[in-house]
Amino acid sequence: MKKTVKVFSIAIAISGIFFFTTYTGTAHGQQKDAGESIVPKSDQIPGWKARWELARVLSYAKRYNESVVEYEKILKEKPDLYEAKIEMAKTLYWMGKKDEAFRTLEEIPVEKLDGQSQAALAEIYITQKRYDKAEPLLRRLIAKNPNDYKARFKLAELLSWNKRYKESIVEYEAILNDLPEDKQVRRKYALVLMWSGRHSDAAAQLRKTLP
Repeated sequence: MKKTVKVFSIAIAISGIFFFTTYTGTAHGQQKDAGESIVPKSDQIPGWKARWELARVLSYAKRYNESVVEYEKILKEKPDLYEAKIEMAKTLYWMGKKDEAFRTLEEIPVEKLDGQSQAALAEIYITQKRYDKAEPLLRRLIAKNPNDYKARFKLAELLSWNKRYKESIVEYEAILNDLPEDKQVRRKYALVLMWSGRHSDAAAQLRKTLP
């Protein structure tokens, strides 16, 4: 009987040691499979997303060349990740590589572009004198936000360059209705009035901008 009890006690002790070893091993992060994370699968960050964050951080740090390399790797894996493509275009633009930025943005459907990217693309079109491409982008921005005065001013200028003076004047007047103290806009407006033959009106607007 004593022998049976002794054997039973030893068995319990061995079981306790096994349990303690297993528990403490797990508690201290020892995994059965190498590389297995303690983070639940539902909370894990996929590799492509980690690379995307790396590309962003590098761009914020103005390490543009490295950032573009990472963006290119992401887009090779996920070519329809338009947000990443837009970010890469912006990085290229900040690098001074406007032509590459332009080509990258042109690959993206307009409806996928955010406002900042649409404005950047419109600006590039304007520098290339491709006004027919810039105009719909600017009108799209204004339709979404009528108080986007920068977009409206660019549209007013573009229309005047195309000698569409009446349409340009409408845009200038819309701006000045809300920003009557902006002397520079008023002076630009006066020039368009002059070009359209409204010399007296142009003179009156110029006087308003002078002491």
